[in-house]
Amino acid sequence: MSLKITMLCGGVGGARGALALYENFPHEDLTFIVNTGDDFQHLGLEIWPDWDTVVYHLGQVQEVSRGWGRRDEGVRVMEELSRLGAPDWFHLGDRDVALHLFRTYQRNEGVGKASLCQAICRRFTITARVLPASEESLQTGLLTEEFGELSFQDYFVKKQCRAKVCEVLHKNASQVKLTEGVYEAIADCEVLLMAPSNPFLSLQPMLEIPLLWEALEKCRGRKLAVSPLIGGRAVKGPLDSLIETLSPLSGQAAVAQFWEGRVDTLLLPKDEIADIEDSSLEAKPCHTWLKTPDDRQLFARDFKEALL
Repeated sequence: MSLKITMLCGGVGGARGALALYENFPHEDLTFIVNTGDDFQHLGLEIWPDWDTVVYHLGQVQEVSRGWGRRDEGVRVMEELSRLGAPDWFHLGDRDVALHLFRTYQRNEGVGKASLCQAICRRFTITARVLPASEESLQTGLLTEEFGELSFQDYFVKKQCRAKVCEVLHKNASQVKLTEGVYEAIADCEVLLMAPSNPFLSLQPMLEIPLLWEALEKCRGRKLAVSPLIGGRAVKGPLDSLIETLSPLSGQAAVAQFWEGRVDTLLLPKDEIADIEDSSLEAKPCHTWLKTPDDRQLFARDFKEALL
């Protein structure tokens, strides 16, 4: 099957979804648009957690047990930073630091994101396009009951998601510019797929960018989303608690409600299709556990079936 497929993704679920496509579809047909809502500067370095996670997965260098970071990673830089008294709440592996240093140097030299990402992907022998959604970082914030307003990383890493979220804030989405190639990748694709990422934290920030939403509306291809829930629960991360506070519905029904008006089809486990019977979305059965190559092959099979 040869189709131009664009996937919007973020987080570990998005990285595994991207890998499922990368392992089972022609690479030249694939473009991955990655959330920039948790990008930030730390110790003077440009940190792109979601983009790095996708690239590490596609380059087959990810730490499998955690789902993020590099395998066989060193910690000497982090140990020395801590000894010197630098902020050490955000973990930086030794190879991570090398990537962040190179990226920051290139950005300071005026290199655009699309060119920089293409160069880094070549170093990891990745032959699909992996583009950050925006040239500037999206400033995703969380309004919490306990701590008031938190930046994304303060909520996600410092507080370990231990706060009741009242609202997700999209502080600069209307001002950012799309990375070169993002608009066309969405507007002109034959299949637009939303990865099994946290919809509130990994996908909504991108959808708040007016030009990205314009591209989505212009797209005449098939539009599908993969539910990040299995058995009505999140595979990992704070999604369950976010659904409790941000949606009037629960489980798969909440995911379906989120995607109504944005996509046409929701892919979810076969035995949970009845949970969204009141939704306007078309429901298609899909193997959505993506941890092993066999799992990802089953996902690709069901995804292809859903397109027929």
